[in-house]
Amino acid sequence: MNDAAGLFTKLGRITPGDLPSPPEVAIRVMRACANADITSRQLADLVSSDTVLVAELLRVANSPFFGIGREVNSVSQAVVVMGIRSLRNFVLGFSARESLRIGGLPGFDALSYWETVLHRAVSARLLAEMTGVDIDEAFTVGMLQDIGLLSLFLVFPEQAARWERLRGLNPDERHREEQASFGTTHDQVAALLCKSWGLPEELAFPIANHHGDFHDAASLAQLTITRIITCADWIAAVFAATDKRLALARCRKLLGDYFGFNGDTVDQLFAAVPAYVEEVAGALNLSLGPQPSFDEIVGRANRELIETAGQAQDRAPRLEYALAERERLAEELQLAYERLAQLAYYDSLTALVNRRRFDELFSAEIARHSRSGKSLSLVMLDLDHFKKINDSHGHPFGDAVLQSVSGVLKATLRSADVAARIGGEELCLLLPETTVEGGRIAAERVRHAIEKLLFPHERGEVRLTASFGGVTWRCEAQDLQSVRASLRKVPEIMAGIMDSADRMLYLSKKAGRNRLTWADDGLTKKPADPPPRGGRDKV
Repeated sequence: MNDAAGLFTKLGRITPGDLPSPPEVAIRVMRACANADITSRQLADLVSSDTVLVAELLRVANSPFFGIGREVNSVSQAVVVMGIRSLRNFVLGFSARESLRIGGLPGFDALSYWETVLHRAVSARLLAEMTGVDIDEAFTVGMLQDIGLLSLFLVFPEQAARWERLRGLNPDERHREEQASFGTTHDQVAALLCKSWGLPEELAFPIANHHGDFHDAASLAQLTITRIITCADWIAAVFAATDKRLALARCRKLLGDYFGFNGDTVDQLFAAVPAYVEEVAGALNLSLGPQPSFDEIVGRANRELIETAGQAQDRAPRLEYALAERERLAEELQLAYERLAQLAYYDSLTALVNRRRFDELFSAEIARHSRSGKSLSLVMLDLDHFKKINDSHGHPFGDAVLQSVSGVLKATLRSADVAARIGGEELCLLLPETTVEGGRIAAERVRHAIEKLLFPHERGEVRLTASFGGVTWRCEAQDLQSVRASLRKVPEIMAGIMDSADRMLYLSKKAGRNRLTWADDGLTKKPADPPPRGGRDKV
């Protein structure tokens, strides 16, 4: 490296205008794609101003990746065939690749760089498809996720040979090494690029924040796409990092925490990545060659571990100690992750899911039910006259009441159901794959269990009731296009369901409390006996 002080001085003088930019036509196309009023004819005219871009666009549009089945022989046809989002992806990939090819970086393995880029982009697209997010937007963000590092290499070409080492690190390690080497990181540089290129906020936010503490500042849509590309970064590390076991463990943890994926789902995701990377590489004219399967990746990592142990038998005691120490640290790390998840996702008093985590799970369930067409039910409940209990018996007593109610919810609901505390004494139940009938049975079972609670107090026993409002939602869309349209409106769908359940809760209170009202179902009568415990499982 050059003198550190001189390097930092050089970094301090960088402005967005100093960073590599795509050709002017590419900037115009990207900005046009963000314009909701742009027409296919106008986009075709923009693309047609660059002959190299035209030739590559026609080649890609006629590639097996799009599978049109007929020859595309004009830019206008290509724009229609690809769609606006795919066109934007193509322009971004083509421009970044061409800027690298023109600049030339001695010692830089451009092919392995693009291989890693495609692993991120493909992983982001697959995750988006699984979670109901716009797949083209996720692919775009995945393509641009590491553009800041490429820019750093173009600004400091003497550092380009460091890519091989950086590629073998996991995302956290690489982020720290970038800071030590350049005095800045790829996400910080990418934020400048996004501003310089005029990229829309839907792309700029996740690109700039996938390594940061973005939770408080992010909307639900921003949070979801940012988490998708955070996970995509770690998925790419499983295929490229030296320590694949650590990358895989971290991946499984993130995908479970963020999206509720189990081990089988994660393995299916990994298994789909290599073939998809080959397909996209072919469309982009990148000669990556056959990609090793996920099973081969894991098998290779296991063999290397065995070979290393075999070659170091004379150091067996030290190796055994090192492996045991690593195992101990891994267990401590797992416990630390679990403690952090407990703090981040659960209400400290009741141990129920908190509002932020509830919104994430609610969004994911809407996406899942949109694809399956099954019913999703939501119940809001409010403890009757809870303020009076707090005022009369004190807040510690009120806290104990809330904890007892949370215990009732955990004992009464299915493991797939979600119980959340969304504010004060207001609780929410999310009931996946549950019809109106099943939702009413579940809510009435909870209502009846709360009604039976008895709280001893020095001034006499305290009883408790709760009012309930419920609603069942089902995506009526039959074709894939309609389902995708509904997925783009997940925040509006969530708000509509919550508002409907809240109105039903208000009607229950207005009608005398301690009852359930279901949307479009009128008031329900209080049953003489609680519903049978197994009744809902048959729904």
